[in-house]
This record gives sequence, structure tokens and C-alpha cells, in this order.
Amino acid sequence: MTISYQSARRLLPFILTALMFICLFMFYASPTFAQSAPVQFEADKVETNQEDGILIATGNVILIQDGDELRADKVEYDRKNERAIATGHVIYKTADGATHMSDYLDLSDNFKTILAEPMISEMTDGSRFTASRTTGNFDTTTTMESTSFTPCNCDYEAGDSPIWDLRATKTTHNKQSATIIHENVRMHIFGLPVFYLPVLAHPDWTVDRRTGFLAPSVFYSSSEGSTISAPYYKTLGPSADVTVRPYLFQNRGQAVHSIYREKTDYSDLTANIYLADVATFKKERESVGAIDLVHKTNVGDDWNVRTRLVRTSQDTFLRRYKFNSSYDLKSEIRADRIKDDRYYLVEASDFQGLREADTPDKEPSVLPHIYYESYTPGFRENQSIRTEVSALQLANDEGHDLLRWSSDVSVQEEFTLFDGSLDVEMGVMSSLYDIKNKTDADYHEGEIGQANPYFSLDWRAPVAAVADFGVVMLEPRAKITYIGGADRTDEVPNRDAADFRLDEANLFMTQRHQGKDFVLPGTRADIGLSALADDTIFGEVSGFAGISRRIEGDTTSGLTTGDNRNYSDYVASASIKPSDALSLSWSGRADSKDFELNESRTNLSWQYKSSKIDIEHAQLSKAHFSSSTTDREGLSIALQQNLPDGWIAKASQNWDLSNGKTERDKTRFTLAWTGGFQDCLTLSLDYQRDSSSDRDIPRKDEVFLVLNFKYLGAISQSDFQDN
Repeated sequence: MTISYQSARRLLPFILTALMFICLFMFYASPTFAQSAPVQFEADKVETNQEDGILIATGNVILIQDGDELRADKVEYDRKNERAIATGHVIYKTADGATHMSDYLDLSDNFKTILAEPMISEMTDGSRFTASRTTGNFDTTTTMESTSFTPCNCDYEAGDSPIWDLRATKTTHNKQSATIIHENVRMHIFGLPVFYLPVLAHPDWTVDRRTGFLAPSVFYSSSEGSTISAPYYKTLGPSADVTVRPYLFQNRGQAVHSIYREKTDYSDLTANIYLADVATFKKERESVGAIDLVHKTNVGDDWNVRTRLVRTSQDTFLRRYKFNSSYDLKSEIRADRIKDDRYYLVEASDFQGLREADTPDKEPSVLPHIYYESYTPGFRENQSIRTEVSALQLANDEGHDLLRWSSDVSVQEEFTLFDGSLDVEMGVMSSLYDIKNKTDADYHEGEIGQANPYFSLDWRAPVAAVADFGVVMLEPRAKITYIGGADRTDEVPNRDAADFRLDEANLFMTQRHQGKDFVLPGTRADIGLSALADDTIFGEVSGFAGISRRIEGDTTSGLTTGDNRNYSDYVASASIKPSDALSLSWSGRADSKDFELNESRTNLSWQYKSSKIDIEHAQLSKAHFSSSTTDREGLSIALQQNLPDGWIAKASQNWDLSNGKTERDKTRFTLAWTGGFQDCLTLSLDYQRDSSSDRDIPRKDEVFLVLNFKYLGAISQSDFQDN
């Protein structure tokens, strides 16, 4: 058969391609190469030498082996020694996602041993190495000369420069210990040298936690002077660690804060231990200590147990040195269990008051409180039975000790009435007290029983209508409640409802005060109207208005309402949300006679592009109980402005407007920078002013500077901030 010159010329590329694959097949089918992982190979041109086992590939060379990919202009592969030498636009991507670029790359030992001159490496997290020469083994240790390291995510092709980098004469990356060690290292920020260290070691990008010293912190305050802290962190296995933070307060003494953490599949433990020899309001130097331990676990059949132990040996120690800002410390153990139709609770607690006026009789203890609640089907289809049983022992609660056993059994059923639903409820509340009165002889002392049957009819009828401006939903609601039995409000100290506030959430509750100690017999009618609309101009609009009228029964003298007053305060709320950027809400309680505003809370939130403002005002001129604190008023304003290049400015101011005064309470200003898209440095400058004082805690201004370098830790005083 004769083939013309033109036909042969057309077939030549196919013949050369077939010959190249035949050569590659013969080359890789040899016994020596068969010991390694399979190789995928592409190139424009391939030359082979069967005698010395060398393959030379040129032009768009791609070599893939065991998840590693090598691209270059030219690759020489020695199959006997399993060595590849790549030159010209070398890009080597390893199976772990790292990319290495070089002009000359020598790989041996099944692509694990490396020699590169020079080399640029980009890791999976965006970290970047540059080195004039790199040698070593990818599985163990690599050594780089004349290096630069940065974790900043830069677009180098667009000409970006890292915010900060470390430049060293030699860098070693030990992959087995996941540690990077720089020798003769200089840190540059925005291209300017900042400090020099002979040696600097830090974990690599694969490490979540590592034993070692954390970045030290330095802080200055006009009251405490300079404060220096150098924390040490130690891992105690895969599920536990400890941090020891020593503090040196200039002219104030020393303190150590230790944090132990342990977490397993079924429990979580965090223990804070504070030991110090510092200045207090009692002494120039006083040995003090505190503990704050929290343990959570699951035991038995779905029991959730939470234990907290928090105590301090001195009242103002924790607040003064910014370890804990609370004025009340509550130690407790709590176990609860939730089933489909049952709830169990067992708890015990003890308070420690840290205010100057706190005394032992104002540090209540609950030893213990046992509570059980269940819902079971009733005798009819839409009927249910609710059972509640509790036992409580209370001591040192403002001079009162008492034991209380109580129960509440009720039957509930739902009917349809006048295009609405009618909920019928009847039941009996009962309590047995053993009261020991230490300070107030007005209350009963000894045993006393109480039983209060109750009955209620609760009707509501949602109505929806479509108008030109949108959809409107109205829900009128009316409830009649009868509570019988004796009035014990003047005999039983009210310990579980003293913080009660009347609002739309509890206006329609049968036992409005939600406690066992304050049960007010009588008959009342509660009415209200709620509305919800979707308006084209005002957006989402909602509102509520309601009032309660006493039909039968006397008003106890413990309430702010007079003896001859039958109506409660008006309860109302309203909110509008024209868009996601703007919302305004108000809730309040007004006198039923003269509409004088006894309580209100207003919130305004507005956001426009990169600006945001939040305003909140709250006032209380008449509480529900006459013994409660009144004439409280406050205003707070918070501003936030997102600035270019990742900068954020925040400012907040609180005012105390109680008793007709206008006094600045707390001031805070923060200027923060997130590092933009490079994600390797955050900076925060925080100014705080607190006008309140407490014995040895003076009014003071404080400035906090936080610098957080990725992988290197934070140079800050953030541990002292009250967030």
C-alpha cells in the first residue's frame, strides 16, 4: 500500500502521539517505577533513554503523582533514582493544598525531598513564604534561607504588599511538631522594621493550640499605674488545657489568674482561680483570693446538671482589677430534665453580695428548690390537665427564713365561640408555709396554709382584612379571671414576685404575678387589642393596648394603686419598621385616671449605608409594688461608622437621668481596624470612662490598645476589659 506525502504529513501528529504513549508505557511499566505511585504525564515533547532510564519532557509539562502536581517548562525524570528536576516557570502543588513556585526544583524520594532555588510557597490559609534556597523533606523538616514569612492574604499580582512580615536569615519548618523557627528575625510593619529577635518560634497554620508563652500585655492606668502580664498556656491532652496569667500592678501588688478547661463528650469544666496580694480598701497589701468554677454535664436519663461555684474573699477585689464586674455572686447547682409532657427541676443556690450595704441577712440561700410540672390528656378531646408541685427552703432573704410546699392543679379546654377561640381553665393553687421572721414583725411567723381555687374564661378572635395600604390583622382579647380563697398578702412575705412589672406579656395570665407568695383573690376582667399591619409606607407596624378592671375583691396596701381604684394602669406598645435599616419601638404603662406615664421604654435603630445609630430611653416613676425602687431614668446612645479600608469607629454614652439629674454615667469610644482583606492583623484603640465609684474603686479614665498578629498572638490589655 502506498501512502502519499500529503497523507503521511496529516498522519504524522497521530503517529508521534502514539509513539510517545508507547514510550511512556514502556518507561513506566518497568519494575523500578512500578514500586512508586502511578503517574499521570502530559507534555508537548518527550525524549526517553532506556539505558540510563531518563525521561526528558519539554513544553507545558504536567506530572501528577499521588495527589501532587508538578508543572514546568522542562522536566528531567530519572526513573532509577526516582528524581525529577524541573526548570522554567515551575509550579508544584502538593496534596495538602500548598503551592510552591520556583525557577529550579529538584524533587527526589518519591517527591518528598526538595531542593529549590529560589522558592515562593503559598499555604492553604493564605500564608506565604519566600526563600532564596529551600532544602529538606516535606514530611519532616524543610530549611529555608533568606526568608520572608507573612500570613496576610495579599493579591501580589496586583502589586499588594503585606501589612506585616517576618524576615529572617534562616527559617526551619518542622512539620512533625508543626513549628516554624526563624533565626535573626526582623518584623516589618507596612515595610518598616519594628523589632529584632535572635530567634522567634510560632506554630504553623495547622495548629489550633500549643504549649508556650502567649504575647505579653502592658497597660497604664492613673489609679493602678503600669500593669504587666506575661501569660503561659499549656495543653494537658486533647481535651484539657490551663492558662496561667501573672499580673504585676505597679505600687498595687501582684496577682495570678489561672484558667483550667476540660471538655469531653458529656461534660464541660472551666475553673478560674484568682490569688493576689494587692491593695484593697482595708489594707495597703492584703492576701485575697477568688474562685469561679462552672461544670456542665449530662447524667442519667436526659438530666442536664450545671454547677457553679463563685466566691471571693474581699468585696471589691474582682471589680477593681477587672476580673469580674458583678455586684452579686451566685453559687448554684441545678439539674433539670425535659420530657415531652413533663419537666423536672432540682436546684440549690447561695448568694454573696459585694455592695457596701450588703450584710449576711441579705445573702439568700436556697437549700433546695424542687419543682415538677406535667401535662396529661384530660377527659375530653381538647382538654388537658396541668399538674405543678414544688418545695422550697429559703434562708437569709432580707431577714426572712421560710419553708414552702405548694401545688397547682388545673384543667384546660378550648372551645369555638363567636368566630374565635375560648379557653376555659379551672384549678386550685395551695401552699403551706413555715415562716421564721427575724426583722419584720408585720408578717406572720410560724405555720400558715393557703388555698386558692381559680377559674378563667379567655376569648380571642383574630381578624384579617385587606386594605389599599396593605394587610391588617386585629386580635381583640378578653379574659375574666376569678381567684378565691383568703388574702395572705399581708401575712406572707413576698419573696418571689417583688420584681414584677405589668406588661402585655402577663396582663392575661391567670396568676399574674407568677409567684406563690403574692396571690391576690378577687375577680377581674382583662381586655386588650393587638394589631399587625404591613403598610406600603410604614412597613411592618404592630401595636397593643390593654387594661384590667377589678370587679370584686380588695386591693392590698402593698400595691401602688389606691384602695378605691378598680382599674390597672393602661399597658401599651407600638413598633414600626419601614425597612431593614430603620426600626422604632415603644412600650409603656400609663395611669388609668390621668394617663400619666409611670413606665416606658423606647428604642430607635437606624442604619444608612455604613452608619448606624441605636438610642434607648427607659424610665420608671411608679413601680407595681410600693416597696420597689422608683424614679429611675436612663438614656443611652450608641454610634457605629464603618470607615474605608476596614476601619470601624464606635462610640457609646450612657446618662443617668434619675431624680431630675443629668449625669454622664459610662462613656466608651472604640477605633478598630480588622486588617481589611488581608486578615492578618487587627487593631483596636478603646477609651472607657466610668463615673461610678465603689469604696476603693475610684472614677477613672482608661485606654486600651489591642494589636493582634495572626499566629503570633495579641499584644494588648484585653483581659482587663469589661465586655
